[in-house]
Amino acid sequence: MSEFSDHFGIAVTRQKSSVALRAAKAEAELASKAKSEFIANMSHELRTPLNAVIGFSEMLQSKASKDPERVREYAGYINEAAEHLLALISSILDVSKIQAGKLQVDRSHIDPGPIVRSCLLITEAKAREKGIAVEATLPEGRLSVYADPLRLKQVLINLMSNAVKFTPDNGRVTISVALRQSGMMSIEISDNGVGMTPSEIETALRPFGQVEQGFNKKYEGTGLGLPISAALVGLHGGSLTVESEKAKGTRVTVLLPKSELRQIPASTIPPAADAVNATLAGRSLPLAAEL
Repeated sequence: MSEFSDHFGIAVTRQKSSVALRAAKAEAELASKAKSEFIANMSHELRTPLNAVIGFSEMLQSKASKDPERVREYAGYINEAAEHLLALISSILDVSKIQAGKLQVDRSHIDPGPIVRSCLLITEAKAREKGIAVEATLPEGRLSVYADPLRLKQVLINLMSNAVKFTPDNGRVTISVALRQSGMMSIEISDNGVGMTPSEIETALRPFGQVEQGFNKKYEGTGLGLPISAALVGLHGGSLTVESEKAKGTRVTVLLPKSELRQIPASTIPPAADAVNATLAGRSLPLAAEL
């Protein structure tokens, strides 16, 4: 009996080791695939604006670009490409700081109303190009939330830009601000766009995650906006949740505290390879909003 127990114990140990080895191998393969996809995607994202800068600057240097109106047009294209590059690099640096635990938020009691209106103006131009109706619902009177105004604006621009990007022409995007009974401030951004499956939500919430892959993808982007937004909200002691249905639309809900809470260390945010259900900024990140 003792000999049987010994053999059984050895067999169990070997089986556990085999399972662990297969899991480690699968994780390594997934990380390698994510790295390859990231490099391919970033190469495209960097080359596009760089080619624009090089191309239009060469045209400005040529003798054929002496028309003042044409010069202004080319200069505008160069400026637009340069701003895109700056935003891209800033996003990558934000991810690095988050994963290194070095990103801080400077919170104070602020009124989110003016920030929401400012973000509406920023995203309005792109929405008009696609004929998308953007509606905002804010409570009357002055609101108060304990947040970093610059980082809150970054979060809202990321989320609203995504909503406009993934909503088809003549669609609809709404943003609403409300006070929950829990004392948290709720900011909801909804659209009737392409929507996502649960597995696609997991991908979108991973840094550099792209629901569409390859050179034939329809939507441009680095896959950084949503993960950075989730991390920044976590640093505020809040939560970001996503609800979505394929071909019907998406709703992203941000909950932020109205009063001061302990700042959650950025070092608790998982690295890019971690799954979406890992603890993000000290709290679980569910796929459905807790209404």
